[in-house]
Amino acid sequence: MVKPERRTRADLIAAAAIAVIVAVVAAVVWWTSDARATISRPAAEPVPALKPAVAVPDSLTEQWSARSGKTTQPLVVAGAVVTGDDRTMEGRDPGTGDVVWTYARDLELCGVTWVYNYAVAVYPDSRGCGQVSTVDAKTGQRGPARTSYADRHVTLSGDGSTVLSAGDTRLEMWRSDMVRMLSYGALDAPIKPGVPATPLCRFVSAGASSGSVAVLEACERQDLRLTLLRPSDEEDVPETKYVQQKGVADGTGARVVAVTDTYTALYVPTPKPRLDLIDDTGATVDTTIVDVPPSDDATMSRAGEVITWWTGDALMVFSANDLRYKYTVAAAGANAPIGPATVMAGKLLVPVTTGYDVFDPDTGKGERHIPVQRPPVDGPVVPAVAGTVVLEQRGDELVALA
Repeated sequence: MVKPERRTRADLIAAAAIAVIVAVVAAVVWWTSDARATISRPAAEPVPALKPAVAVPDSLTEQWSARSGKTTQPLVVAGAVVTGDDRTMEGRDPGTGDVVWTYARDLELCGVTWVYNYAVAVYPDSRGCGQVSTVDAKTGQRGPARTSYADRHVTLSGDGSTVLSAGDTRLEMWRSDMVRMLSYGALDAPIKPGVPATPLCRFVSAGASSGSVAVLEACERQDLRLTLLRPSDEEDVPETKYVQQKGVADGTGARVVAVTDTYTALYVPTPKPRLDLIDDTGATVDTTIVDVPPSDDATMSRAGEVITWWTGDALMVFSANDLRYKYTVAAAGANAPIGPATVMAGKLLVPVTTGYDVFDPDTGKGERHIPVQRPPVDGPVVPAVAGTVVLEQRGDELVALA
């Protein structure tokens, strides 16, 4: 019969030492983990659904305001108004501005956007602005997340069904579950033979729809080129179409204005300032002359069935389906457009110097004026609507009017 083993004093000391080491390692891992550095406070109860406005109000006055330096436009997601500033993303009650849920980390936000019912927060790490967290805007509960290589600074945009993250050398498109649909540009390490880690071109401007991406690239010793991308079976090998912009140099202000699944609206400054409409084959199918070159702050918005582009002193309006030009809202007397438009109760609301001008979105016929008192704003006033509340992004501040 085999004699049973006996534990010695040395065995007990070794076991205790191992247990202490495991506990210390676990404590260190937890102390340095993202989980410890994250604050997540869900909503006490689901955010109520918004009831659409039945009419445009006769007057608008400020109801509340909040800092939101990490958004570029008001975000209305699943009934909540989403703000982002410093390290924190918050969901707010549209009527009162009260915070109903909070998500924060110990890192400064790269930016905040949205997709479907999720608010999307992007944070930096050693690989750039590629740590992505989502929050169900109705409940404040955490949703899908992802991490990937990215530039140190990225521009975020969403059309409701996808998110585009674009930097100077790399871009990615994500679905609502944060699965990457498409990537293009620089890598932090070569992963395929013949695929350079560093691209030969710098990204000047980019835009996307749910099914395509357009990026204007500056390549060494060449004119700018427009690159049209579509998702394929492999996310890192998208369908690609190059459209050379002859005579258009880097630094001249050329930019992607808007993108649908089939068309790209591209601002080209030479030989005359114009907006070219380019289809998915790379052919220019229409051109609209731009009276005055757009400012650096020129901003686009989708407002119902139209796309609006504030150029700095006027508002150009296009069909949202095929980007065909419809009309321009120009300055009238002391009132000039100061940002892109939004839609409320079927009417086009254009922010102007002294308030809002109301238009028929189909014809561009002016209907009336709503006065609003605003302090001077550095940059565009970007509006959106949350039920009966009009929201304005004024630089780093979000303001609610009703």
